[in-house]
Amino acid sequence: MLLRLFRLGCLAFLICAGFAFYFLHTALTPADPDGVRKSMVVEIPEGASAAGIAQSLETKGLIRSALAFRILVRFGGQEGAIRAGHYTLIASESPVKILDHLVKGDTLQRRVTFPEGLTLVQVAEILEKSEVCPAEDFLELARTRGKDFGPGFPENLEGYLFPDTYDLPWECPPSEVLRILTSRFDEVFTPLWSEKSPLGRAETVVLASLVEREAQVHSERPVIAGVYLNRLAEGMLLQCDATVQYALGRQKSVLMHQDLEIDSPYNTYRHPGLPPGPICNPGRAALEAAVRPQRTEYLFYVRNDVKGDGSHVFSRNYTEHQQAIDRYQR
Repeated sequence: MLLRLFRLGCLAFLICAGFAFYFLHTALTPADPDGVRKSMVVEIPEGASAAGIAQSLETKGLIRSALAFRILVRFGGQEGAIRAGHYTLIASESPVKILDHLVKGDTLQRRVTFPEGLTLVQVAEILEKSEVCPAEDFLELARTRGKDFGPGFPENLEGYLFPDTYDLPWECPPSEVLRILTSRFDEVFTPLWSEKSPLGRAETVVLASLVEREAQVHSERPVIAGVYLNRLAEGMLLQCDATVQYALGRQKSVLMHQDLEIDSPYNTYRHPGLPPGPICNPGRAALEAAVRPQRTEYLFYVRNDVKGDGSHVFSRNYTEHQQAIDRYQR
């Protein structure tokens, strides 16, 4: 009798095991093996449970069975390992592969590139066009809450958003964008600047912004930085055209005489010294030039229209400068 019961028990176990194996084998195959459906963006909320995630994936048709997915998570020891974020998932992948994406944190991102020399307004326009965040919300925070991002930052973050290519989270509020860009600025600028630099930290960023907007040839950046430092030392007006463009709030191919009279603290044709803040967000090369300017006797420069390659002709005095204008300006 006992032997018979034992055999029946073994048979029942084998049948249950067989059904379980068949269930899991079937349930853990792709929900759409033929790849008919397109990819789907799925949000995994912060703190979501494995059960909740499994049910959501089944409801969206990405997996065959929420129960099988939960078993997969538990036996894989990955409860609590799934990372929050937005993911691009496809039903033609197996639940094992889908779980692997969620555990690795292969979250959906927006790749955004900010070239050197952009203003805050231009950065905001790129963010809005890339559907990262509204330009107005970004500007409001960037112009008034800069000190929230570290002791080395002013209230207005113009000049302190490092130009680079970033993979931003799919949902990235303005505060997170600013945290990422200012952190990158600190990462680059802090090792460059020291107390031995010609100017203080804030003044160095301002000078770098002028260099960024004025220099088009890489090798001339340290020279142009040196020109401005020489003019500061001589008590001369900087007379930087880029500061007038910034004061005007728009780019003009040619500045007119009345443009140079604009009443703005950024107009270095009227106000001595550096402008009160950066006029753009400078890149690494411009920052390096401001930290390590080239020592020269030059006090002037003029664009070389004869070459037409964006280079400049440098002069030591006003007489040489006038001669350069006559010879190289069209």
